Amino acid sequence: MLSNFFQRTYLQLIDSPNGERWWHSLPLPDGNRISGAHEDKGLQLSMWDALLVPGSGGLSGKRVLDIGANDGFFSLAAIAAGASSVTSVDKDWNTWPKNIQYASRIWKAPLEIVTGDFRTIELHGSFDVIFFLGVLYHLEDVFGAISRLRSWLGEHGLLYIETQITNVKSDLPIFEYASDVYPTIAHQDKASLEGVGISNYLFPNQQAVFNLAYSYGFSCTFLGGADNTYTAKNPTRHIYRLTKLAPGETWTVPSTSV
Repeated sequence: MLSNFFQRTYLQLIDSPNGERWWHSLPLPDGNRISGAHEDKGLQLSMWDALLVPGSGGLSGKRVLDIGANDGFFSLAAIAAGASSVTSVDKDWNTWPKNIQYASRIWKAPLEIVTGDFRTIELHGSFDVIFFLGVLYHLEDVFGAISRLRSWLGEHGLLYIETQITNVKSDLPIFEYASDVYPTIAHQDKASLEGVGISNYLFPNQQAVFNLAYSYGFSCTFLGGADNTYTAKNPTRHIYRLTKLAPGETWTVPSTSV
């Protein structure tokens, strides 16, 4: 199952196999690849590489939660990496859950697909790994969300965060407030404020991510090494791995940015 999911090359780019618009450039079992909206057709694969999930079976036996799963690339990648189960969550919007259902079916990969706002839905049991990729800066309540995610993780569970980062330089933890009026790192898109998870809100600096981790009982590693081609190509997009600390465990926040 999914033995060739992490294919580095492809035969052809397919506009859409199901007539829907795709964001993820998803590999297909026949060696072709769906042409996602982004011009970089290897974007999701390079992001997966940057997560540094260890080995081909790095998630063996793990229970994974993918929040903001969209078309399903990272949910399927988790299955390919050995996860025992994957729960995929996103809001009710134009292509959800049609695309991820198609992807799950074509790859014969079972996913538990949940439609709703992760801040209010009920999920049962704990997870070993949570993917929270491209979601943080869409949140009005960053702090409540991180607290909720922590409650779903087992001891030493991993939370992977990919987020837009501010260009504002500061030694203090700050969040840049997205705007359609001021020249912030990205537009707010006020017209989308009524759509959950669509508008931009807050862009942290690295110190803010570290402080967020510290505040809610995590250690935090910036995954920005030389092998991270994703951030090298997209310097305002950072990836972090947060590890839930056990009671009594502590973490020393790095004194300077990496």
